[in-house]
This record gives sequence, C-alpha cells and structure tokens, in this order.
Amino acid sequence: METQLKEDSSDNLKDHTGTARLHDRYGNEFKQLSCNDYHIAWVCPVADIELLPARLMLDEEYPTPPYNTYYDENTYICGTINGHAVVVAACPQGETGNVNAGRLTGSMFKTFPNIRMAVLVGIGGGIPRPHVSGNPLDDIHLGDVVVGWPGDGKPACIYHDRGKSKINGQFEVVGTMQNPDWRLTNALSILVSDHKLRRTRFHDQLARLRDFDEFTQPGFDQDRLFKAAYCHVGKYGSNCAACDQNELVQRPQRTTNDKNKFVFHLGRIATGNAVVQNGEERDRISAKCDGALCVEMEAAGVDVNRRCLVIRGISDYADSHKNDVWRSHAAGNAAVFTRELLSRIQPGTVETMEIEVALSTDSQRLAIYGLGGCGKSALALESVYRAREQLPARAIFWVPVVSRETFEQAYREIGTLLRIPGIADGKVDVKRLVREKLSDERFGGWLMIVDNADDVTILFDSREVNTAADPLIDYLPHSRKGSIVFTTRTRAAAIDLAGNNVIELGELSEVEAKELLRTRLLPKHQHQLEDEKVVDLFLKMLAFLALAIVQAAAFINKANSTLSDYTSIYRDREKDAIDLLSKEFHDQGRHQNTKNPVATTWYISFGHIQSQNALAAEYLYFMACTTGENIPASLLLPGGSELEAVEAIGMLDAYAFVTERREKQAGGEQQYQERTFDMHRLVRLATRNWLREHSLWNMRAEKVLARLVNVVPYGNHIKREIWTAYLPHAIHVAGLPEIYNANARMLLLSRVEYCERALGHYKAAEHTLRQLLPQLVEVLGKEHPNTLTSMDHLAQALSNQGKYVEAEKIHRETLVLSVKVWGKEHPDTLVSMNNLALALGNQGKYVEAEKMHRETLVLSVKVLGKEHPDTLTLMNNLAQALSNQGKYVEAEKMYRETLALRVTVSGKEHPATLTIMNNLAQALSDQGKYMEAEKMYREMLVLRVKVSGKEHLDTLRCMNNLALALGNQGKHVEAEKMHRETLVLIVKVSGKEHLATLAIMNNLAQALSDQGKYVEAEKMHRETLALRVTVLGKEHPDTLVSMNNLAQALSRQGKYVEAEKMHRERVALRVKVLGKEHRV
Repeated sequence: METQLKEDSSDNLKDHTGTARLHDRYGNEFKQLSCNDYHIAWVCPVADIELLPARLMLDEEYPTPPYNTYYDENTYICGTINGHAVVVAACPQGETGNVNAGRLTGSMFKTFPNIRMAVLVGIGGGIPRPHVSGNPLDDIHLGDVVVGWPGDGKPACIYHDRGKSKINGQFEVVGTMQNPDWRLTNALSILVSDHKLRRTRFHDQLARLRDFDEFTQPGFDQDRLFKAAYCHVGKYGSNCAACDQNELVQRPQRTTNDKNKFVFHLGRIATGNAVVQNGEERDRISAKCDGALCVEMEAAGVDVNRRCLVIRGISDYADSHKNDVWRSHAAGNAAVFTRELLSRIQPGTVETMEIEVALSTDSQRLAIYGLGGCGKSALALESVYRAREQLPARAIFWVPVVSRETFEQAYREIGTLLRIPGIADGKVDVKRLVREKLSDERFGGWLMIVDNADDVTILFDSREVNTAADPLIDYLPHSRKGSIVFTTRTRAAAIDLAGNNVIELGELSEVEAKELLRTRLLPKHQHQLEDEKVVDLFLKMLAFLALAIVQAAAFINKANSTLSDYTSIYRDREKDAIDLLSKEFHDQGRHQNTKNPVATTWYISFGHIQSQNALAAEYLYFMACTTGENIPASLLLPGGSELEAVEAIGMLDAYAFVTERREKQAGGEQQYQERTFDMHRLVRLATRNWLREHSLWNMRAEKVLARLVNVVPYGNHIKREIWTAYLPHAIHVAGLPEIYNANARMLLLSRVEYCERALGHYKAAEHTLRQLLPQLVEVLGKEHPNTLTSMDHLAQALSNQGKYVEAEKIHRETLVLSVKVWGKEHPDTLVSMNNLALALGNQGKYVEAEKMHRETLVLSVKVLGKEHPDTLTLMNNLAQALSNQGKYVEAEKMYRETLALRVTVSGKEHPATLTIMNNLAQALSDQGKYMEAEKMYREMLVLRVKVSGKEHLDTLRCMNNLALALGNQGKHVEAEKMHRETLVLIVKVSGKEHLATLAIMNNLAQALSDQGKYVEAEKMHRETLALRVTVLGKEHPDTLVSMNNLAQALSRQGKYVEAEKMHRERVALRVKVLGKEHRV
C-alpha cells in the first residue's frame, strides 16, 4: 500500500511579515560588440525630448564600441531590443532639421557599416483629417502616433517644399523619399493585424516610462484644435489662455474611456526644411501631399544616406497654438510604438543582411545551407538584387550545379554573353575560358551564385575515374573583385565550399511567411488573408517552409480553392497531404532541371542518405514512426559503433532533417543530459509516405513497436527520467492502425499504463486502459488473468481520480470473475477483495470496508500464513480502516503488530516496512502524540534516504509528513522550510501536476497560514485549487479540500462574502459526491 499524504488545515493566526526584493535593470554584465555587429539605426533628432524614451526602450545598454572620432563627432547609445543590436543617435541640442539630420546619419552609417534598417523616431505636427467619422479615434489627436506608410502604393514621405509652380497657380510636388526597408513594412502589417486582434503589448512597453512624470498624458482638456485661420493670442507657452474657445473645431471628442487606448495611424508624412506654425499652410501641405497626416523636418536628411521608416508622436497641430505640453508624452508614445514594431521582426531575418554584407566585400566565398525548399535560392536571388542596388556595375552570373551538364551549360552561356573569343569553338574548354576571363581583374566586379551544390561529388570529383580531367571546383574563378555564393542543403558541403563563412537558413519567420503567401496568391484570393486564425494554421501546418507555401499557393490559384480547403485536405489524411506536397508547379525562381515539389526534393535527399550512410537511413525511418519530437538517442535502434551513430545523426542534422534540442536543467546551469532530437514535421510526413510507397511502413512501424516493448518498463522509479521520455512515442506507436501484431500492441499498452500510474497520471492511465481492455477481452477473453489485472488497474485509476462509484462497480465485477476463475481463497482473489474494501473506504463506507478487510485478512492468514507479505499488507489496510473511523488506539495496536512482523520478515530497511512505520507515525499524530510521531518520522526519513535516495517519491512523502508533525507542535518556521524543500524536489521528480505535488503545495499553504502569511497562503491555495480542478476535476474530494482551505484563507483576511460563497459551493459538491452522511 502506498504512503498517504495527510493534508493539514490548522487555524492558528499570526502576524504576517514580508521583505521586498530589488532588481537592478543594469545589473547584468555588459557585452562588448563591435561597430560591425549593429544592424538597426534609431535616429531621434531632438535630443532633449526624444533620446530618453529611446534609451528606456532598450533591453540592455552596451558600451559604445571604439570608432574614429576624428571623422565622426557623433555620440552613440548602443544596446539591444528583442535580440536586435540597435544603435541610437541624436542631433546636438538645438541643431535639428534636414541638414543636421543628414550630417548625423552620414557619419553614423559609415561608423556602423552593417546598418540595414533605420527608424526616425520623434515628435511631429499633426494634420487633422478634413473629413472624419463619428469615431473620435479615427482623427489625429495630440499624443497619437503617425507612421509613414506606403501601403496604398504611394510614397510614405513627400517633400512638401520641392516641386513645380504651374501656370494656373497650382504647385506640383515632385520630391519623394524612398520607401522604408521591406522588413519594417512587413512587420508593420503584422503589427496592425495584431492590434486589431488585441495581441499587442503597448501597455507593457508604456510601463517602461512610468517612473518619469514628463511622459504622463496631460489630459484631453489640454488637446485643443483651433480652426486653421484662427491665430494664437498671447505669448508662446501661455497654453491658449487668451484664445477664443468659440474658435475650436467641433469634432467628436475622446473620453476617459479612450485614455488607456494606444492610438496610431498609418499614412503619408510631409517633410520640409522649416517648422510649420500656420494652420492654413498646414492644410495646404496636406492637400498637395495627398492627404498627409503629419509634417516634420528631418526625414529628408536621413533619406539622403539611407531609407528609413518615419515614426512621429503628435505633439502639436502645426499651427500658431503650438506649445510644449504634449512633447514628452508624444515622444514617449513614438518610442513605445517603435519597440513594439521591432518585436515583430525576428532576429533570424538578419540572415539576409549578413549575405548583403558578404556580397558587398570583394573576393569572398559564402555558403548558404538549409533544408530543401527553405528558400536558399530565393534568398540568394533577393540578396543579389540588393547588392546590385549598391553596385549597379557589378556583373552577376547564376550557375546551377544540379549536374555536371548544367554547370557546363551555364558556363557556355556566360562565355557567349561576355563574347569571349573562341567560346563557339567546340574543341576548346569553355570552363577554362570563362574562369580566365573572370579571374582577370581588368574585367571588373562580378558575383557568381553557384546554386544547388547539394552533391559535392559533382564539384569535387573528375568526370571519370583515372582521368586527368580537373574537378569543376577548379574552374571557379578567383579575383579580388569577385565573390561566389553557394547554396546547398548540407552543412558539410557548405563548410567544404566556403570554410567557416556559412549561413544556416531555417524556417521563415511569421512575418516573412505571411508576406510570401500574400505575394503568391492571386488578387481574387487576397481577402482570405484577413482570417488570421486560418492563415496561422495554414502556415504552421506547412512548417513555415518557403517552397511548401509557394507550392500550396500555386495549388490554390490553379484549383480556385481556399486556404481552409487546403488545410482540411492536408489534415484529414496523410496520403492527401503528401499528394499536395507532390504536386508539380511552375516557379520561375527555380532551375528547370530542379524538382519543384517539396516531397520530391526530399526524396532526392533520401537517396543520397541511403547511398552514403545506411545507419542514418535507419534512424530516419525509425524517427518517422515516432511522434517526431523529443526523440531520445537511447530509444533509437542499437547498431553500429558510437562513432558510426554520431556520424549518422550528423548526416541527418546536416540535411536539416533532424535538429538536436538542448534543455536547461534546474539550477540555471547548462547541464546536458541525454541527447534528444526533433524531426522536421514535413520531412517526417514525406518519409512516412516514402515508406508506404515502398511497402516498408508496416514492417518499420512494428520494428519500432518491438523496440519500445523492450525499453518501456512496468513503471518503476529506476531511470524514471529516461523512460518518461519514451512514453509519448509508445502511446503514438501503440495507436498506429497499421500495427497487426495484437499481442505486441497489448504488451506495450500494458507497460504504458503501469508507467502512467507510477507517475500519478491517472487520467491518462484510464484512457490507456480503456483502449487496452477491449483488445484483451477480444484476444484473451474476459476471464483471462491479464484481463482481470487490467480491470483492477482501471478501477484503481478511477479511484485516484475520485470516481469512487464507478471504481467500486468495476472492483465488484472483477471480484465476481476472480472467484469464478480462481475460487475465493486464491491470492489474486484476495487482492480483488482488498481493493474493493479500499474503494468502499474512499466513499466513507468505513463499516463495510472494515468488515471486508477483516474477512480478507482471515482468508489470507489461512491461505498464505500470518507472516506472508500480502497478509501484512492486509493488516496495514485494516489498521487504516480503523483509523478512518477514529479507532486510533486499536489502529495503533495493529500497526505495531504489523510493523514487528514486517521487520522480522523483510528487515527494517524494506520499503514495505517503512510504509508501515509511516502509517504508525500518522496514527500517533491522530492521537496528539506529536513528539513520538516526529521521532518516528525522523528515523524513517534517514532510512528512506539510505534505501531510495533523497529524490524518491516515498522519501518526499516522508519529508511532507515530518513537516506536518513539526507544524502540529507549533514549529511553523521549521515546518515551512521543510515543506518548501519537499516541494522543490517533488516538482523536479514528478512534475507540478502530480497528486503528491498538489498535496504538498496545499500543506505549504497551510504552513504559511499558521504563521499569519495569509496573502501568500491565499495565492498558493488558488494555484493548488486551479491545478486540482484541471487534473482531478471539480468534484474530486482533494479539490473540495482545496476549496475549504482557500475559503478559510479568505475568511482570515476578512473576505467573508467570497469565503461564504466558496464554502456553500464546496458543501453542495461534497453532498453530491460523497452523500449527506459522509464522515467529514
């Protein structure tokens, strides 16, 4: 019998005291980065207003790296936001405007050469909309944020004072800024939709400003918009005290309900060379700049050096009523918006930037590697275009290495294009002529993309063995003015081709995936992108893989289908999913000899793996039969040496088919246990289909099943941390319909349910047993011993969930069958009688339970003898039944007799002996003999640690009970300390949702209450109650105990109404579950 955990609910009251902990925002060790490491520029022109909020948005500040101050007189603030390295710069105080902004950023972009994104963040003048709806949030108000947005296809920013005067007196604006970097505009699209879905965290970002009063909102009564023609009366800063309030524009006003709403607008921004302080001029600027919403005077200066996204907090209405009241608040909101925007850009998108940097440097070799279909060629192509923007004169060549023939054909086309003399001569070596031409530095700058270099033998091997022909790699040109970018699927190939100058390309970010889908869908399907849930499910299903998204979009366009239809087809059956992944489609971005479908590209890689490493292929097939996630290395089929196993996993990792996961251990240190792996979702799907197509699926699945039967134990504490990782895979494989070996399936399910019960996962065990029992009945019959054992286990799992009535019913059925099969005096029948008695006791039927325990004990003594272990267990259970009825003296007497016999039979250190010691100590506590109980618990704890170790569940139960004994004697501080220690260990060993964990949480909360720490106790009681409702359900007796204890904690704080409500709910549930006459 397992040791029971008593849950204490003492009512002692004591004073509560607590201590506060302070956290230093700059307490972390600084990291030293170089100027080359920063890729985002944050420009805030007005230093005295805009620099502080920018700094408050940084996650960390780093020391500014060394730079040449002779050429660059700027001062910089460096740090990080969401993993991005950000450099912040401001114009000297009083030196604003386009010229000074240009001077600032000109030096900045030279000192930090790898800047790829720039944001101009600060305050600006708002331009109210000429026509607004009745919603006050639609129009421009002070404190709002305006973002320069090219979403309607028109420029984000316009120079309002550059243009042509026409004969009719009109002014034609001709100056526009470059549109912002595509990464920023993509992130902006996601931010807009997130804001509509209430997924933004603007209020969390605003919390960074709370310690500074200047960022507080001045109040809507300070937001005054006067008619454009009405001029300010009085001095600057008089806050319009003398202005005529009848000249205010009548428009919908915001209320206190709108005060906590973060409002931003996307639209045109007008930029010029002078401050605008005239309402009529402001409106003219808006009209000629296509409805601009903001006017400012620094964006043009930044744009001269680098395109940027302009973000402005509205501090005035660009009229004569301008004042300083809103400036800090507006600057703070602009900074908050910028931080939230940057959080939408994953640091992984920096890969494109890294390639651009590499391509901007002469005589470079760079390799991009990643899973087939992840977008390597597309990324290289995009980066080529961007490099071309910087160096238009550079020649660019594309050389696919799908085969030796495609390489030679590409070289022939290059030679023809360059008109190399002799290129048409069929007898000359075209490859040599092209290499010599490009290696000559007089040719100038060039860039070569060597695409699909997956099979390195094509580049490194000669055409024929034992010939003098040079390998293709020797025909790549070398020049200080040239660069080569390789794309390949394997890391090994990337390193062979480019040394350590390699970039791994993973799955797309959410922003990138959505933008790719948008660009690939036809206009008539664009409306589907508005359904965020469908889009998210669609992209997750395709694992954010670029080629899969392109292929799916092609199918939807061609079949005139929808994202929802595609998702449904994909999810319903694996065969349909793989059919979709195998559809041919036309993609101009891929070479004509390259296979387009996702599945087909991987089948080629499967062939490479099979031919190069048989063990790697075995591992791939094995992993495809599992869940595909968190696969322990020890689960894989044994075979080959340790070195061969490492090489096999290395090959799968190199192809990006599997990735190793590394989990942090408790304590914060990076301690690694067993290696575990995740298989790419779509690769797993393709592998399973490949196995089916080759008639290998059933055989492979049963091979994995046999392996799991070998390694999954019948639930024990030994190596629990290892076998718990096997369980998800065992459950998955046991549920595969293709498994024909019924006996092996039942054997595995049986092992799984033993493990689940050992872990305290009784709900999961119930589910497994309900799967197992019908199979046992069908194959072995209802009266087979294995069937009866599983019936008994199901009843136990139900009891542990508080489903006592159903448990009793199954126990009675099992007992009837046991008597029929074995007779009443058979040991297994006695086990059934014992379990039925326990089920009766759980329902408060103590008299009936005691009667059955006594009958069972008499039979056990007769059949097995008084000293048999099973007889001693029955004596222990009878003693417990006596305790449940308050017969503590008689119970103590029986516990002492049982303990003496158990010591004689099994020894003092046997786990069963220690269980009886625990129950005897509990009986002593029930009689108020706390000192004697404490002494026994301490003796037992020493033995538990010696026998089972400090982290064994039985040891932790003993610690819990010792803590209770201490609390019963008023030693509350020592009791709390031991409860906390026990809780930490049991969470580590069994997880937070284990029943024993929840009992210890409850007891710790009670220990806190005993010391008057009611607030902390209430918090823990609420957490315990929530977990018990989740794990056990609301009607379980343990859940009712938690409700009672929480209600008491509320009462002790004077929260009587809430406490009464909870008590009434608990009583109603208790009567419903246990009956009105149940002993409380």
